[in-house]
Amino acid sequence: MRFRPLGLAAVAALISALGCSSSNPTTPSSNGSLVTVQINNSVYAPNPVTVKVGQQVNWKNNDSITHTATLDGMFNNTISPMSAQGAPVTMNTAGTFNYHCTIHANMTGSIVVQP
Repeated sequence: MRFRPLGLAAVAALISALGCSSSNPTTPSSNGSLVTVQINNSVYAPNPVTVKVGQQVNWKNNDSITHTATLDGMFNNTISPMSAQGAPVTMNTAGTFNYHCTIHANMTGSIVVQP
């Protein structure tokens, strides 16, 4: 039996068929220096999200209602419903930063920025 290498499209189709996804809510999706936090059912995921100094964090709203990602004095992103994204925030200082949704008081999240 002879095996032929799979092309990129075939590999993507196989991964999709197996139910694998880059949008796993327990793992941030990352594109180099951009890390995306998903909003599903009024919950930020992952929470906390861990990044390195200089990386950007963005939020993707998968809900049908508007949310914010707000850290008073640092950023205030309004993220519209259904897959809209806020403006990326560059994390330039190491530490733990707690943010919240100004519309929904029960929505809180943390960004852990490592050196």
